Formats: sequence, structure tokens, C-alpha cells
Amino acid sequence: MFNLSFIKSMAITASLAFSSLTFAQTMPMTVLPSGHLIVGAEVDGKKGNFVLDTGGGINLFLGNFSKSLGKKETYNYLTAFRATGEPMTVPLFKSKEILFNGKKFKDTWYATYDMEMNGIDGLISLPMLYDTEFIIDYTTKELIFPKEKLNSKKVMDIQLSTNADQSMDITTYVVLNNKYTINVLLDSGSGNDSFWFSDRLMNTLNIKKETLKIDERKSEFNPALTTKFYKGNIGSVSTPFATVENPKVSFVEGLIYEGKTSINWLGKKLGFNLKDKKIYILD
Repeated sequence: MFNLSFIKSMAITASLAFSSLTFAQTMPMTVLPSGHLIVGAEVDGKKGNFVLDTGGGINLFLGNFSKSLGKKETYNYLTAFRATGEPMTVPLFKSKEILFNGKKFKDTWYATYDMEMNGIDGLISLPMLYDTEFIIDYTTKELIFPKEKLNSKKVMDIQLSTNADQSMDITTYVVLNNKYTINVLLDSGSGNDSFWFSDRLMNTLNIKKETLKIDERKSEFNPALTTKFYKGNIGSVSTPFATVENPKVSFVEGLIYEGKTSINWLGKKLGFNLKDKKIYILD
């Protein structure tokens, strides 16, 4: 949740066309070189650019954009945990209306955080899309709300993690080294080809710490917190429909999941049905 470090210093120059979104069911995405997905949306009449983040948990609006929505008071809050276990307590509000890919979403929970990021106004996450099937197409660089119900012979089961229907994340099962089945968070907000696993799995995979490169990272939210990343390679990561051989991976100290991965490796065109807990591989 709240994966913001990836893009904090990156300027976004792409122009997203809002004028054509009102009746469209297909909208352009900017796919950054890192693999992060940038989409346009209109929140309570204010237009902005947002990271489409399946691992974000909840819509999050930043700095000046959140302030442009007007001064609001709230007694609601959410305490969430980032993948590294770092707790974050954020105020909760409800947007009146979000216009996103030609569809209006009413009364959607969102959080705010006082941080500025070049060209980015926040995160669009999964809860408001629970009743809406959608497709992420990496080839055409589009987000699609299909007219017909999603269907494919290649179907993956997913699991939902929610908090009082305010936040939502998705996970699935993958296999490491053709042997060990683990549950991983699916996180488009991590960019391309990102594979994080709990440091507990090093023993399971018979990997010695001393053979790995150690990277210590300070939290961008709390510099007093430092997390160790043990970097190396494993034999493979796979689903029934996709395999990555010899991927670069990080074993993360204190990771609250068995694993966390990007979604690009699952397929070039992915259909999501959150209500039915399915991902359809459409490429």
C-alpha cells in the first residue's frame, strides 16, 4: 500500500486527453519506462494524472491536488501497513463523484497525504472498480471497460484483502523454482518485473544471505526506518500461463506478504473481474 518512492522524482510529460473520455469505454494510459501506469481522472470536478495501482489499497490524493478538492474535516481514518510493515495512519474522506474512463463513480473513499510528486496527483486503486470489469492492455497502452463480460480459456483465481470495504488488494498463488507455492500481492504500482519475497523464504529456497547483495533503504515517509533488501536470482517464478526464468528478486526484511510482484509478467493484456475473483489472460 502507498508505493510512492518509484516515481517521486520523475517528471511526467504525457498529456492525457480528458475531452474524449465522457462517452468512451477505452482510455489511453501512459506507460513509463519503469512500467508504471499513468491514467487521467476527474475527481469532484478537478482533473489530474494518477498512477493506476492495484497494490495501492485505496485512492490516495496528494499535496496540492488534495487541497484543491476543498478544505474538509473528518474524524475517519485508516491505519494501513506498507509491504515492509511500516504503519501509516491517514485521514479518510469520500469523493462525491469520480469520472474515470467515461464512467461515474459515486461516494468513493480516499485518503490524502501531504507530498508533491512531479506530474502525479495520487493513486487510483481497486475499491471503486469492484463492480466494473476492466482490461489493462500493455500493447495498445489502454485501459478498457469491456462491453461484453470477460472470457478466456486462461483464467487465474485471485483473492481479495479488504478493510471495512474502504481498501482492497488482490493476491494470487505462484510457484517458485517449480516447487514452492506461495501467495503474492499483485502490484501494478511496483512497475515492471518486480519480484519481492519474504526473507523467511531464503531458508526454504536454500539461499545463503552471504551470497546476496544487501541494499538498505530508508523509508520516504519516515527516514528513521530502514529496510534491508537481499538481492539475487532464483530459478523461476510461474503461474499456469506464464513463467519467468532466472528472475532478479529481492528478499525483503519484514515483508508482510509471502511475496509481492508486478503484473506485467502475467500477460500483455489482462482482464480483471474483482467481484468474481478472476484475472483473464487475453493476449
